[in-house]
Amino acid sequence: MTRIGFAYNLKPDLPDATHATEEERDDEEPPSRAAIGFAANAAPSDDDEYAEWDSAETIAAVAEALARHGDVIHLQATEDFPEMLRRSAPDIVFNIAEGLRGANREAHVPAICEFFGIPCSGSDPLTLSLALDKARAKQILRACGVPTADWFVVSSALESPALAPTIASPWFAKPLHEGSSKGITQASLARDIDELHAVVEDLLERYQQPVIVETYLPGAEFTCGVLGNGVSAEVLPIVALDFGALPSGSAPVYGFEAKWIWDTPSQPLDIFE
Repeated sequence: MTRIGFAYNLKPDLPDATHATEEERDDEEPPSRAAIGFAANAAPSDDDEYAEWDSAETIAAVAEALARHGDVIHLQATEDFPEMLRRSAPDIVFNIAEGLRGANREAHVPAICEFFGIPCSGSDPLTLSLALDKARAKQILRACGVPTADWFVVSSALESPALAPTIASPWFAKPLHEGSSKGITQASLARDIDELHAVVEDLLERYQQPVIVETYLPGAEFTCGVLGNGVSAEVLPIVALDFGALPSGSAPVYGFEAKWIWDTPSQPLDIFE
């Protein structure tokens, strides 16, 4: 029987400080810029530090599905992962691990699998490292003729007022090396220089990495998956985002609040079409 290594990061047990109450969800006004965690000199909080990792329920559900196709070997992506992988020698690794440290963290598990010659699901290390660097990804897209919004990258809040006039406003700011909408909130949409300076300053302090600022693109938003390799790859059904499902007055942004605060198991956002 096929031996399937299952690589993942388990979200630690933390106080559930992110989910709003139903009363808060019913409020007509969206949260203020200050209320969503962008306080001056704020440190990274447990609320989003492990946002990319998966819950025990998700991991159990994936393992159950994989068990229909072989023996599942749990390989939590901790510091012991390389030795666990070498010792268990699975036939293939199904990878949903996100990693924790560094700009190449999502590539760690696939790179180790590549080193041991073990096939791994998902993208290869180069693709994952490139995709997590939003500026480098945009440079590659533009070089290949794919339209992408104008942007600049700042390492100091003092740079943003000087660089802002080089691209059209309004602007959208987010950390350069994050996923799962970490650092992407209602405050990310900056309509004037003061708002831009404030959000860039807070993101730099909060995430200790450069910030990418883009010209904000309004309009419809879509997402889809691709399954398979090469000419046999299949594009899965396209999903549209219905921003009308967000609280009244909210900016049309599928950010941290929409994913982790406003969308709860008891009161899910009906945002996908």
